[in-house]
Amino acid sequence: MVNKRAIIIWLAITILVMLALPFAVARLASECSGMALCMMLFLIVNPIYSVILGYRCGKDIKEMWNLPLVSAVAFLAGTWIFFDIHELWFVVYATVYLAIGWIAMAISKSLNRRVQ
Repeated sequence: MVNKRAIIIWLAITILVMLALPFAVARLASECSGMALCMMLFLIVNPIYSVILGYRCGKDIKEMWNLPLVSAVAFLAGTWIFFDIHELWFVVYATVYLAIGWIAMAISKSLNRRVQ
């Protein structure tokens, strides 16, 4: 059983990764480095975070099953706010992050079941 404090901490980390980092890249980076930082964010940082979040949620699915969904929605909101709302590829990225999170959650759950 996970406590509410842990859920709030994971929500805060999600807001930081999925909203604050795109804001920093969009507003603070130059054009040349901004594209490289976006690619690192979209192809490395966010998928790794989705795996970590999904793995942690797999330890208590009843309480934390929705956090990968919240993470994907926060990513979508952040990119549409700070980049371009008409870019539909961000929906594809959000869907992939959601799938990664839920797959990691299922793997974590099955590993926890085998250990117990």
